[in-house]
Amino acid sequence: MKIIYLINQVQPDGSTGLSVVTTAEWQSIVQANKKLPLEQRRYFIRDCIADGDTLDCMVMEVSAGEYIQWDKDRSAAKRNREAGKNFHVISLDAPLVSTDGIATRLERLPDQTQFESIVCDSMLIEELKRALAAWKPWAADLLELYLHGQKRGCTETLSQKYGVLPTGDPQVQAPI
Repeated sequence: MKIIYLINQVQPDGSTGLSVVTTAEWQSIVQANKKLPLEQRRYFIRDCIADGDTLDCMVMEVSAGEYIQWDKDRSAAKRNREAGKNFHVISLDAPLVSTDGIATRLERLPDQTQFESIVCDSMLIEELKRALAAWKPWAADLLELYLHGQKRGCTETLSQKYGVLPTGDPQVQAPI
């Protein structure tokens, strides 16, 4: 494994840029860094690249912001690797033997549009129920009875619930 250390140094033309240093120079910077306050510290990230059978690593100096982002990404990747140990990955193209022959898992998945239409329909019905309840309280109850196939018994059920007599007498006024 080959490790290259890159630190920010003032270049001959006066600009600041990354320069290759020895392991001893980098270690002395890290030791001095431990004694500095956070705002004066130097930050380094590590990037390893597999090149055939060898592993090349670069340790380079970056700004505090770049280091924080690198550390977040690295921590998230580590959490994902750890969480991934609890899951098994199964190919959707793997054959699945059942009583009606051999198929793949992908072929056994239900059509996604069915799920979308079921969710959309349920959201529309809920919206309709809220609108009906705001208009007349019994209207949402009537819809619910119809949706549950109780068309024939809805008059009696609503009459009992709201205390109204189901008669054809025009003298009886419903309080609804």
